[in-house]
Amino acid sequence: MSNQALLETLNQTTELLSVKLAELAKLASMETNEDTEDCQLSVVTNGLMMVNNQTLQLVRGVQDLILLTRNIREKWLLTQIPEQLTPKEQDSINHEELTELLESCVSEIISDV
Repeated sequence: MSNQALLETLNQTTELLSVKLAELAKLASMETNEDTEDCQLSVVTNGLMMVNNQTLQLVRGVQDLILLTRNIREKWLLTQIPEQLTPKEQDSINHEELTELLESCVSEIISDV
């Protein structure tokens, strides 16, 4: 997936989560004004079913969000890994100079201790 597609999917998922959370909060604050027990039982049952549905959608949205952030993190990490050096670039490395630098660094560290 491209960066733009990941960003759009992430925005859609967060928007969906915020809408579902608002609906869930709205359902939780509903009050019944009916006096009969059957009506109250029906309203409570319907309310519980709607809350359950909204909760399931929230869980799915969070799972999508976790998957998206994982994909973004993996893509970011993979772009941070340097590519392998070609044989021509490997030949251009001066091993003697690197050895001298390493020895000078080690001697400085040892002399400081």
